[in-house]
Parts: sequence; C-alpha cells; structure tokens
Amino acid sequence: MHLLILLASLWLGLTTLSAQARWKEQYANAPEAIKEWYASQRNRNGGWCCDQADGHAFYGAYFLNNDGSVEFDAEGGHHKLPDYMVLNGPNPTGHAVWWYTDQPDGVHHDYCFALGAEG
Repeated sequence: MHLLILLASLWLGLTTLSAQARWKEQYANAPEAIKEWYASQRNRNGGWCCDQADGHAFYGAYFLNNDGSVEFDAEGGHHKLPDYMVLNGPNPTGHAVWWYTDQPDGVHHDYCFALGAEG
C-alpha cells in the first residue's frame, strides 16, 4: 500500500513538473537563448519572474518613474509596479515583457517587468 502511495505521489510530482516546463504554443519555437532568458529572470527581491507567472509581450506605452517604478495602462486599468519588479539589464526580446497571473477568481498578481527598447 505504501509503495502504491509513493508511486502515485511520484507520478503526480513528475506530471506537475512537466506541466510547468511547457511553453505556450507561441513561444514553443523560440530560440533557446530567449527561453533561457525568460526562465532565468528574477526581480530585485530575489523572486523568480517565471516561477508562477507567464511572461507576456508588452507593446504598449509605459513610463519609468524617477524612483525606478513603472506605470502603464493595460487590461484591467492603470498599473504601477514597484521598482523591485522592474528588471535592469539586457532584454533580448526586442519588446517589454510583463510577468503576471490572473486567477479564475479575478485576483491579479504581478511579478516582474522587463523594459523594452523604449519607455
């Protein structure tokens, strides 16, 4: 009985890991360097950008504030992300990237924002 429970737990863990490793269809064929960049991003508090969130290409206008925070209008209204969520460093995608999740119960959670070529 214990072996059955152990095997079931192992199977559940492996299927969960493989589900997290899947890429959205539109990103599945991206170059490995881009996939690695997405997967390696952390905000300045050390939180992984891609751990629970999806990186969404952001082509809208945004404003980088003097305090390092970023503001923009997008689905759901006006957003202001604190400075620790704004990534510094090269972004190989050619556009801004916003990591967030929207839960079925309507809860929105931001993780990171990578600046594009222009703000």
